Amino acid sequence: MAALDLSLHGLGRCLRLVDAPEVTRTLVATLPGWTPSVCPARGGAPAIRLYRCGAGYRQYAPALPGGLDLPTATAAASSLIADLAGEALAADRNQDLLGLHCASVEIDGRLAIFPEAHRAGKSTLSLAFAAAGYRLFGDDVLGLTPTGEGMALGIAPRLRLPLPEGLAPELLAYFHRHAGPGDRRYRFLRPSRLAAHGETRPLGAIVLLERDAGLAAAEVVRLSPGEGLAQLLRQNFADERDDAALMPRLLPLMERLPCLLLRYAEPLAAARELARVLRAGVEVPAREAGRMVASRGGPLAPSHRWRPAPRVHAYPLGDELFLIHGPSGGIHRLNASGHAVWALLAEEALSLDALADCLAEHFDCPRTMLARDLHALLAGLVEADLVIPDEALADAP
Repeated sequence: MAALDLSLHGLGRCLRLVDAPEVTRTLVATLPGWTPSVCPARGGAPAIRLYRCGAGYRQYAPALPGGLDLPTATAAASSLIADLAGEALAADRNQDLLGLHCASVEIDGRLAIFPEAHRAGKSTLSLAFAAAGYRLFGDDVLGLTPTGEGMALGIAPRLRLPLPEGLAPELLAYFHRHAGPGDRRYRFLRPSRLAAHGETRPLGAIVLLERDAGLAAAEVVRLSPGEGLAQLLRQNFADERDDAALMPRLLPLMERLPCLLLRYAEPLAAARELARVLRAGVEVPAREAGRMVASRGGPLAPSHRWRPAPRVHAYPLGDELFLIHGPSGGIHRLNASGHAVWALLAEEALSLDALADCLAEHFDCPRTMLARDLHALLAGLVEADLVIPDEALADAP
């Protein structure tokens, strides 16, 4: 059996492929910005390995000690690339890179990033930006440096097949001109402008996606910074870091970057509209997106006094507040009203009645309606173990 070792800049000899020349060719074609080199296998095998297994392949890696069966060369290359990307981010620990699941495109020297959202079309949208003449930094993974710059990994984008209906003819023509290896489920693309591995650019905007086939034209909406932060917290894959450790990295970004929602039906028109907004600094309408902690709990005693539980970390962002429950790692997001309640409880333990009195006077609103909303919020905080009765702290050892 012929065995080959693949080497990548920054990783060295990182992958062994045994009796799988078609996977080797696919990998080389899908890492155009990383310039892989291939040579006959020598010495001990690297941690990531792929073997032919019948009509398909079996991959082994630190995260796959029992092996993973893969049916095609494209499926094998996709799986190997995921492991190689993780290895690349880990190897750059001297840069303290954080890995984000997002697409990214350069517009006027800055990156617009599109966090992962199920079937929202970020890969197709990435291709649309490439077809419109913009430089692609990646469609799935981006390294984030401590200074807030995005670092490309040099990996070709991959589209799910069949392609969505209703794509512009110009975009379809670009797809066919730049199509790379593929199978019945996925096709890699070789865009004409793809950033090389290690290239960096500052971030310029966080853009969430909403695909709606019924829209007549693409539109851009401004969201609260909390929307972007919630997405980034969900989409990082630095498994060894908890969310409290990530906050010092992500909060400064959200304080200075616009968070936008791109609603669209056709990707090429959407790419051009978003680029127009970002390049011209066009003012866009805002969408209110504050949210409270949901509650399934029962009634609370109005006289009980409550205070923040130990090991709850609070992070303000604009009018909103993010709470991370230390023991479980759960993330909870409060709107401006919830933020005000938390600030009062952090000052002193208060009952539901006392909170209602304070806020009714401050906001000059009917106490009855306010008390009902406060009960729902406080019950949610209790259910999530974010607040506890005041006497619980007094009784603690």
